[in-house]
Amino acid sequence: MPVIKKMLSTDMLPGNLNDRQRFLSFAELFEHFSNTGELDPAEDVPFRAAMNSITIGTTLLGRCDGTFKTVRRSKRLIRVTNDDRYCLARHTGHTTAQLVHRGREFSLRPGSLVLLKLDEPFHSADGVNHKKFTNVHLPAELRASIHGLDDRVGRELAPGGALSLAMDYSDLLLEHPGAVDEAGMAIANHLIDLVTLGLGARDDMPEAARRGGLRAVRLQAVVMILEKRFAEPDFSAHRLATAAGLSERYVNELLYEDGANFNVRLNELRLRKAADLLMHAGDRRISDIAFDCGFNDLSYFNRCFRRRFGLTPSGARGRSAR
Repeated sequence: MPVIKKMLSTDMLPGNLNDRQRFLSFAELFEHFSNTGELDPAEDVPFRAAMNSITIGTTLLGRCDGTFKTVRRSKRLIRVTNDDRYCLARHTGHTTAQLVHRGREFSLRPGSLVLLKLDEPFHSADGVNHKKFTNVHLPAELRASIHGLDDRVGRELAPGGALSLAMDYSDLLLEHPGAVDEAGMAIANHLIDLVTLGLGARDDMPEAARRGGLRAVRLQAVVMILEKRFAEPDFSAHRLATAAGLSERYVNELLYEDGANFNVRLNELRLRKAADLLMHAGDRRISDIAFDCGFNDLSYFNRCFRRRFGLTPSGARGRSAR
C-alpha cells in the first residue's frame, strides 16, 4: 500500500514577502498539498500556517494550524476532485467553532468531532481568526459497516471512546511519521476499525473491530512511546503506562501478548542504541555511552552487552554488533 507524507508551512516561504504575498504563495502551494478545502486568511493577524499529512492508500491523516478566517469545500472543488470519502475531523482549537454542512449550522466545541462528506460542500462560519484541527479521510465503503452512518454526518460528535482514540493515534503518527513506513496497511486498518467501532458498527462487527482496533492501536502507541523515551534513566513500566493513559497491568499485558515484556524490550532498545554509538564512538568513554542509553550501572551494562552480542563494549568499538 503506497504511503505519501507531505509537509507545508509558511516557514518554508521566502522571508522578504509581505503578508499578502505570503498568503498568495502559500495558497498556490496548498493546491498541490491538499484537494480537500480552500482557505481565507484572517484579516487582523499576520498570516501563518503549518500542516502535514500522511496518505496510506485511500486513508489520509492530516492536521492544520493557522490564521484562517474560513475553511471551506466548494462545489467547484467537489467537481474537480470527484472525492466521495468521509472526513472525520477533531477541533483542536481553544474556542467553539461554527460549521455549515448539509444546510445545517452547528457548533463544534474544543475537543469534539464531526463527520463530513467530501462530495458535499461545507464551510466554517464563525469568523474566528485561528483554525486548528486534525482530520482523517476514510473510504466511502465505510457505510457498509455502519448502520445509519449518513445520519451522523454534519453533527457534533462528543469526544471520548474509540473516535477520540482514533484521533489520538492519528496525532501520534503525524508527530512520528516514520512509524508508518513499516506498518502502513496495518495502521490504515486499525484506524478504520476504531472509527467503525466509535460510529456504531453493525451487529456483527463490533467485537471484530474491538479486537482488531483498540488493542492494536494501544499497543502501537505504547511501543512508540517506549521507542522515544527508552534512554531516560528512570523510565519504567509505570511511566510508560502513565504516558499512554493506560494501567500498568494493561500495558504489560499488551507487550507480553506481542512477544516480550517491558524489561526485555527496554534493555534491547538500550543495547541496540549503545551498539550503534560504539560503532562511531571514537575515543568517547564507554561509561558515557552507557549512561546516554539509560543504564546507570556500568557493570550491569557490560554484562548485558556481552550476553546480548557475545563481545565486550570495548571489543564492539568500530564494529557492527548483531
